[in-house]
Amino acid sequence: MSDNIENKIAEIFCSMLLSRGFKIISNSKSADNHEIIEIEPKDLPEVINLFKTHSEAGFKILISVIGTDYKDKFELIYQLYSPKLSKNLLIKVYLEKSTPEIESLSAIYTTADWHERETFDLLGIRFRNHPDLRRILLPHEWKGHPLRKDYVMDDERLVWNER
Repeated sequence: MSDNIENKIAEIFCSMLLSRGFKIISNSKSADNHEIIEIEPKDLPEVINLFKTHSEAGFKILISVIGTDYKDKFELIYQLYSPKLSKNLLIKVYLEKSTPEIESLSAIYTTADWHERETFDLLGIRFRNHPDLRRILLPHEWKGHPLRKDYVMDDERLVWNER
């Protein structure tokens, strides 16, 4: 796609959100030229559902949910794909460090189920109304979340399977 068409699609996405009363915190491009739209965490389910069901957007596939622990906040990036547009779209939200919780998207995308469980398991971000929020990679008795910045790598929790 030419840059002009790409910019026009970005304008359409942002206009669509603004016309429905959603706040866009930022709009940028990733290093590989994917559109990134940052929104308020409270708006996530509605925005995601809008992009999935909109006849012209058609972001029918949730490719991934990526969580990152920063010093003062958590970042979540939802990577959507539109077969119709042959385009990726990244939706970004930031969560408070003290209350890392957001609404589950598992009712919108069934693939969110496992992505959210992995994010919960490794970062401790809670997904409200998730149908089965429990560990998926680590044993159920594991304590803590190993991708958090405050996780201690040399403590006895890391030898849970020694005999």
